Amino acid sequence: MKGSIVREIALLMTTSRHFLSTLFAVFLAFTDQAQTLEPGYFGSPMEVPLHLAGSFAELRTNHFHMGLDIKTQQREGLNILSCADGYVSRVKVSPFGYGYALYITHPNGYTTVYAHLKAYAPRIDSLVKKEQYRLKTFSLDHYFPSDQIAVTKGEIVGISGNTGSSSGPHLHFEIRKTATEEAMNPLLFGFDIQDHIPPSLHSVWIIPLNETAKINGKQQPASFELKAHHHGGLTLKHTTHPKLSGDIGFAINTTDMLDGNSNTCGIFTIELFVDSVMIYGQKMNAISFDDNRAMNAHTVYKQFKKSGTDLHRSYRLPGNPLHIYYGLVNEGVVRFTDDQKHHVRYVVTDVYGNVSTCAFEVQSIPSAESNTPNENDWSWEEEHRYDSEDLRIFIPKGALYEDLDFSATPQAKIPSAKSDVFQICNSLIPLHQKMELALKLDSIPKSLESKCLIVRYDAEKNKKYSEGGRVEDGWIKSTSHYFGRFHAEVDTVKPTIQNVSFNKLLTGKTQFSFRIQDRLADIDQIIPEIDGNWALMEYDAKSNLIHYYLDERYLQHGPHQFKLRVIDAVGNESVFEGNFEW
Repeated sequence: MKGSIVREIALLMTTSRHFLSTLFAVFLAFTDQAQTLEPGYFGSPMEVPLHLAGSFAELRTNHFHMGLDIKTQQREGLNILSCADGYVSRVKVSPFGYGYALYITHPNGYTTVYAHLKAYAPRIDSLVKKEQYRLKTFSLDHYFPSDQIAVTKGEIVGISGNTGSSSGPHLHFEIRKTATEEAMNPLLFGFDIQDHIPPSLHSVWIIPLNETAKINGKQQPASFELKAHHHGGLTLKHTTHPKLSGDIGFAINTTDMLDGNSNTCGIFTIELFVDSVMIYGQKMNAISFDDNRAMNAHTVYKQFKKSGTDLHRSYRLPGNPLHIYYGLVNEGVVRFTDDQKHHVRYVVTDVYGNVSTCAFEVQSIPSAESNTPNENDWSWEEEHRYDSEDLRIFIPKGALYEDLDFSATPQAKIPSAKSDVFQICNSLIPLHQKMELALKLDSIPKSLESKCLIVRYDAEKNKKYSEGGRVEDGWIKSTSHYFGRFHAEVDTVKPTIQNVSFNKLLTGKTQFSFRIQDRLADIDQIIPEIDGNWALMEYDAKSNLIHYYLDERYLQHGPHQFKLRVIDAVGNESVFEGNFEW
């Protein structure tokens, strides 16, 4: 046994404030699985063999992937089936996110979700369109009573598509607990998906976590590629042992693949051992939507933002609310203070029990302890305010994952700015909740106040993002989920409307389309009218296209007048008008 590290780990196991609660959570998780997961209860949501383009708990931008992405043979229009008896409890239609989504509630306490659909089954579609016309809106979030749309197992409830934020034709499928809407890992429910391939381990990261922590003499994270070990499993390619001192965290870049699929998927469990003692475990059974943004705390955010690396921290940040962890000792942080070598081992599994391991040794270097706080640190446990002559900030409790070295630094003013420009903290630090911010405006005409908004500038992408805003007493106020560079601007530019396929003669046609875009404030309202009556047009935000489908149920043949109004978030409006014959 390795002396001080093991003794310190044993001591921490008895004193860690999370240890008993973690054991209780693990016990509940395993008990819950045995009682509620029902392999075979749910049938397939498709008539074709199930091949995955994505799996549960993959690391995505600002969230974990909350279901399965099922391939649809690179095309739209495949039948989507109800996985079990139940009733349609909700439909949600959006130009973003899930696009056309359908929710079916089942008597076993679960709800299945089918997203990115091209269309609903006819009897569902007629009710959806009726509600859209009643409310005069394309976007819709509507709940149905349990006795309105009953469905049976295997019934066709829609056809597959590519709507919303989908980047290609597929079915996004979820299983949620009906009572809490907690997303469950669908692969635990026994679908006919084959996997005999162990997870892929790509690299190990070692990260210094305090002022005296060092890796090979440097106070910066280090990445280590892996190679096959002659005893089996993997080890570090480096022939010399990493030299570690102070508080250290480990992270691993790992993905999984399934039989017959070329897409990388997410893993199921990760366990980390130091000198044969487990100090960290994670299991992707279920994730709450309330906590989903904490993916930014689970991954190494800076590296994920820069390269998209599937990097899992093997220690928990203090403000991380996720409940996927178990067996944590000192939150997974290891303090290296002796002069011994220590054995580190990763065990990574997928849902089907395939296992990959990585083992290596590190050399501990004695170091002096230092807990000197930074005078600018804002505690992750508290709310914080910053007030100056030109800038006000409020960060609510629960917004930070760890203590923040706060800064608000004036930047060079740009010609379009109607306020001073500020860099607020580092843009590579994540926020769990939105911060409130207000900027003191330059002197602008009263008539332009309604056109004002706060702009966040992303220097790496050279792109501006509108954060919206409202003007009060010479200040513009808004919220943001990001740190970064902020200033105020006035947007007086109207949205653009580009005719794609509208013609005076549409006889024999099934649809016409327009491309709509806005420079900055984002499109807020789309108001189509035919003969003075509101008309339903489908909006696909990723392509900036809106479509009107010519349908005898809603439009008679003959001459018609068409009018399209597009209004952005600060009230700039563009109008297209034309006559057509159908």
